[in-house]
Amino acid sequence: MLQVDADAVLLRRLTAQDVADALGDRGMAMVEQTGIAGSAMGRRDFLAHYRNYTLAFVDGSLAAPGEEDFRYFNSGVVIARADELRRFLDWTSARLRLLPPDHAIGGQMVADQDYFQIWTNTLAPERRRELPWQWNHCRHWDDGFPREGALIAHFSNFCNGPDIEAVAAMHTLAGEARIPAAPDGDKPAALAFVIVTHNSSKLIGYCLDKLADLSAHLPSEIIVVDNGSMDHTLEKIARPGVTILRNTRNEGFAAAANRGAKAARADQLCFLNPDCVMTLAAAEAALAVLRAKPGAIAVPDYVDWHGERTAGRQPGYSRIKLIADMLHSHGKARLAERLKQLPGYDCDSWSWPLAAALFTSRSSFARLGGFDERYFCYMEDVAIGVEMVKRGLEIVRLDQVLPHFGRHGADVAPVLRAQMLSTARIQFARLYYGRTFAIALTALRSLLHGRRAVKDALRHGRRAVTFLATG
Repeated sequence: MLQVDADAVLLRRLTAQDVADALGDRGMAMVEQTGIAGSAMGRRDFLAHYRNYTLAFVDGSLAAPGEEDFRYFNSGVVIARADELRRFLDWTSARLRLLPPDHAIGGQMVADQDYFQIWTNTLAPERRRELPWQWNHCRHWDDGFPREGALIAHFSNFCNGPDIEAVAAMHTLAGEARIPAAPDGDKPAALAFVIVTHNSSKLIGYCLDKLADLSAHLPSEIIVVDNGSMDHTLEKIARPGVTILRNTRNEGFAAAANRGAKAARADQLCFLNPDCVMTLAAAEAALAVLRAKPGAIAVPDYVDWHGERTAGRQPGYSRIKLIADMLHSHGKARLAERLKQLPGYDCDSWSWPLAAALFTSRSSFARLGGFDERYFCYMEDVAIGVEMVKRGLEIVRLDQVLPHFGRHGADVAPVLRAQMLSTARIQFARLYYGRTFAIALTALRSLLHGRRAVKDALRHGRRAVTFLATG
């Protein structure tokens, strides 16, 4: 058995023989954690923790070994024989039935690693083997991460799980990205994916890899329109089977997406964000809807990094909702939540498609006039919803859920992103609710921005006074 944490990645293919050779004639094997980055802790400190917390909580009758025999094994990577793992789990299950559920002692959490350490250090030390560092090369304690020759790279984040930045780094480190094949000349592409990038190097490779899996089953074309990226995006998208359209500067999402749509040859389109992961099931479900309902738009639901689900078909924007969004963007979340409780917050008479993965036919998209290029970024999908309801066209919510790591598709500073959101909302207000309401919304933004600027100035002033008083 080879057990790896979710934040560990294999850097080369491992065979059953590789695992068997590493384990030898022992029952369980792990790599010793030699320290903690930024800390002077070593084996002696870990042994004290093992004695005072791990053993004290799990079974105070057990004894700790001497320092020379103790190993602070890290359970991010565990090799074990099946029978050894069963014995370990039987003992663990029996202890769990006797222990309090909070699993904490003296402010210290007791986790899976503690159980593995008791098994290998106290209960069955004769059946353990210490693996070399290559099997669990960890940025949390190894210098020079990542080192050449590592078999498994571990992006340990204690018990918090991998964050999106770690996943992007894992993907980059693993390398050997699968290359999307060009559509079969005998089978015209059924679907064109249009992706707009701007400094999207963190996740665009992952997005394209998933499309490569899909293209093996569904003939498709991939069009990436790059909006003047200054990072490594162009290197990540330079693959066979990917059509690249380059803008020398950031033309905005709507203009770039329209350019990509015009270049597509397939009858059906999917506008896909770089931070959204496509699946074959979602693509096939969308195509079925578009064939049955010409003129419709199809969207899946989305799930974010924290497991929260967002509907792909959203209720229409009211004036109250625009005000609430403006308040929320400027730090007035509580007041925004109060507005959500008001009747008329959502316009139930129309809806709009959240365009992280928006499916439509090329002809229908052209009749709609494409995305409104008066929006630089954001709210163009809301405007599409308005146009759809004017024409009596349907937005279909698919029974599919796609991972969408929102706001990671482009490397944009949070302040700039908030500014673009506010500008897009004011533009929508002007076009659909009139000039007077747009002026009022602009005044609200200025007022909120002014108050925040005053608070920031006062906060910086207090820091300066504190520095002068103590310096």
